[in-house]
Amino acid sequence: MKNYEDFKQHYKLNLNEQQAMAVARTKGQTLLLAVPGSGKTTVIICRIAYLLMVEKIDPGEILTLTFSRMGARDLKQRYQKLFGAAQAEALQFSTIHSFSLSVIRYYERCFHRRVYGVLGNVTPVVRDLYRKIFDSFPGEIELREIIQQIGYCKNMLLTVKEIEKLPAMEIDFMKLYKAYEAYKLEQSLMDFDDILKYAWGLLRKYPELLLFFREKYPYIHLDEAQDTSRIQFELLELLTGKTGNLFMVGDEDQSIYGFRGAFPQSLLSFKETWAQGEVLLMETNYRSTRYIVDKTNAFIKLNSERYTKEMKTPNANGLPIVREWVKSNEAQYHLIIEAIKREGKEIAVLYRNNESAIPLVDLLEREEIAYQIKEHSPLFFTHFTIKDIQSFYQFACDPMNYELFTQICFKMDAAISRESVNQLGKNLGLNQNIFDVLIKTSGERPWQVKRFKELKEAFRRLEKATPQKGIQMILDDLGYTSYLNFRISSGQSEENIEQKLAVLKTLGSRVDNFPDFFDNLNNLEQRLRETQIQGSKKPRVTLSTLHSSKGLEFEKVFMIDAIEGQLPSVVSTSPGNEKLYAEEVRLFYVGATRAKKELIFICAQSSAKTGKPSQFISYLIDGLPRKKNGKAGPGSGPINKKAQSFGNPMTKWRDFTGSGPDNQEIDLSGYNKGTVIHHQRFGAGEILELDGAIASIQFEKTGVKKMNLAVCIGNGVIK
Repeated sequence: MKNYEDFKQHYKLNLNEQQAMAVARTKGQTLLLAVPGSGKTTVIICRIAYLLMVEKIDPGEILTLTFSRMGARDLKQRYQKLFGAAQAEALQFSTIHSFSLSVIRYYERCFHRRVYGVLGNVTPVVRDLYRKIFDSFPGEIELREIIQQIGYCKNMLLTVKEIEKLPAMEIDFMKLYKAYEAYKLEQSLMDFDDILKYAWGLLRKYPELLLFFREKYPYIHLDEAQDTSRIQFELLELLTGKTGNLFMVGDEDQSIYGFRGAFPQSLLSFKETWAQGEVLLMETNYRSTRYIVDKTNAFIKLNSERYTKEMKTPNANGLPIVREWVKSNEAQYHLIIEAIKREGKEIAVLYRNNESAIPLVDLLEREEIAYQIKEHSPLFFTHFTIKDIQSFYQFACDPMNYELFTQICFKMDAAISRESVNQLGKNLGLNQNIFDVLIKTSGERPWQVKRFKELKEAFRRLEKATPQKGIQMILDDLGYTSYLNFRISSGQSEENIEQKLAVLKTLGSRVDNFPDFFDNLNNLEQRLRETQIQGSKKPRVTLSTLHSSKGLEFEKVFMIDAIEGQLPSVVSTSPGNEKLYAEEVRLFYVGATRAKKELIFICAQSSAKTGKPSQFISYLIDGLPRKKNGKAGPGSGPINKKAQSFGNPMTKWRDFTGSGPDNQEIDLSGYNKGTVIHHQRFGAGEILELDGAIASIQFEKTGVKKMNLAVCIGNGVIK
């Protein structure tokens, strides 16, 4: 084949002008920015085939890198389908990690040296170090967050000082991180993300090694460039140099993995890195209706740090985007079930957090409707709130059980000391109600005797309560709310706990007693662990988090739980978190652009403290807010109540369960930089910085932590 026209006619390709330009530009560096539904995968594989057929490039000289093994496999299969299996087998489709490992292995062969072994499973190592350092066991969710943070530090090439500035966790992350790095060094091991840094270091240190790979792969493709981390971009820049042939495909508007190191800034600075490179656009969305395309194209302009693109489509106008109001979380799930039964369409239900799917899965199972879940994480069932609620109920059934009492006694807001618990163990007789013993031994403290009598009665009522009422009793009457507020002030996510409780209450409303409630939880956990596809029939509905939905498309999309505090999150609407807010905008944009024909937002009025749907829904349907200082963003539209309170010394706060004092004012005028406070858990500390209600506090034993003073003071955690 002599040219592009011959190539196009031979394979009967139907590429538009922008796609054709990307395929035929084979020299130098190219960044192709592809809007959703624009056919980026088709362009990549056509460009590879063009290099082989027209440019006569040897297939061994072409390296195609992608973010995941699934992505690499998909590219290869798509290439086979269009251009045949023989060619596909000669080409290299690889993840960046796999390629980096090949660099290390080549170094070992050439230099006759043995580098570190690969630590296949990080989890048991981190769990064991946690236990040794903090003398306790981490929960599965906390463990996952720690491992994710470790990966983030490596992918972003953070220095020690930069790591120390990361948002505080419940534990001393820096101490654990250093112990983890020391363990690997001692054992001569490197983890998955160390592979990238090790390969990068070898290529920088040994010019002959770098020259070998530059000559071996003069043509490099990178798919999903917006998901690539800082260290991965550093590797690509090193391999390409200033004159190599690099073709990157991505969309900075769809970069949604910042929490694991995605670095869209590298796309924005493409011309600074490769001055002779070209930025090309693919702006035609073949997936969605014109109404959805026009609205999402306008919405993404809420972000200012992006390339100018105008997404368009040849498709018909289609149906308007719908905002559906319902009274409760339960109502939104039943609305979806009825839609699935009524329609034979390809339906997806998208949500921010994994646990949003659990009540829906429960109903799908009851209705025997086939479904599939994309990458569901069952860690919800191991969360401490679920375990605590189970322990409270078990103790209600067995108030003589000392072991159960020790698991919950510090979580019921009764000022019980460890000394009292130990003494109780010595004084407790056979078949004695624990509260009877506590009442007898607390005679000198009338207020505590009164509290123990209240708890005894509350536990008696809990045994016979329905799960729906019982969970609220545990929060209110048994004092569990105070414990949760303490955990929140120590670094736990308030929104995360709110979500867990909302799911438990929804599931609890569907059964009459606690034994059935816990049995149902166990059954759901088992079903969600078994397989991604449930039921023998072809799935009629797909359930997916917004993150896992990227790259997918569906005729009809429901988005649930898109409420203030979850999307955007409370943290992202706080001052100084503009980058996080921008990623939240992109996440919402990704979800909305999964819809081909219908997009419906279900807003449950009882699902958030604010009672408000996400501001993003209004921006999408009604139009963007007026720009402020030339920029659209958190400061230019409705702001979450919590974000509004920053900078105001008289801060309003609200108990997260909705049962505590609403709009209670906490006077923070006496708290300033240098003020010494006392924290219930961390002891004495000094305020280093104060931004409204948010204080950075230096504690003697645990270092610097950021806390909301209003919440901590309101719950008696700080004095």
